[in-house]
Amino acid sequence: MPANEDSSPRGAKKCRLFVGVPLPLDVVRFVRVVQERLEGLEGLRLAKPEQLHVTLAFIGHVGPDELEAAATVVREVPPELGGESLVSGLLPLPSKGRARVMALEIRDDGEVFRRLFDRVMTGLESAQVMRREKRPYRPHLTIGRFRKPRSVEPKSDWEPVRLPVESVNLYESRLHPQGARYSVLEHRELK
Repeated sequence: MPANEDSSPRGAKKCRLFVGVPLPLDVVRFVRVVQERLEGLEGLRLAKPEQLHVTLAFIGHVGPDELEAAATVVREVPPELGGESLVSGLLPLPSKGRARVMALEIRDDGEVFRRLFDRVMTGLESAQVMRREKRPYRPHLTIGRFRKPRSVEPKSDWEPVRLPVESVNLYESRLHPQGARYSVLEHRELK
């Protein structure tokens, strides 16, 4: 049985979902420049432009009821929760000594991402779609993944770049051998 199907009595398909903030085109272009600098880094698989986003909540595989509840949560995000943050230096995760992910740090001085995260997670928890992790939320922009954990010493010699937070999406993620493909299931404009 494919990974996204359910054996529930209704035979309903399960969807792999997450909530995230899409990037404006100028930020995507900046990320591509940073990625070009990293192309020779052994074992690093770079994210494709259409995969770039800032995750607020990874929901995982859920059925139709949870999908509709998650869509409602996104639909009801207050538009005034938009704003602006900064994309700054390289951020190996979980650490420089054992990086599995290469990300760009999000400087959230105005707490735009924290407020969005709190609103989305509170809604998802209230709807019993998911529970938040114990570790604190740390906004970041994943730009690549290492095949095996490794030690890295990244150099970030650029000025932070503005990141307007203008919308939030509910995405479906479908796994493919060439990498995940995302579809927007719900979109909410922000101010």
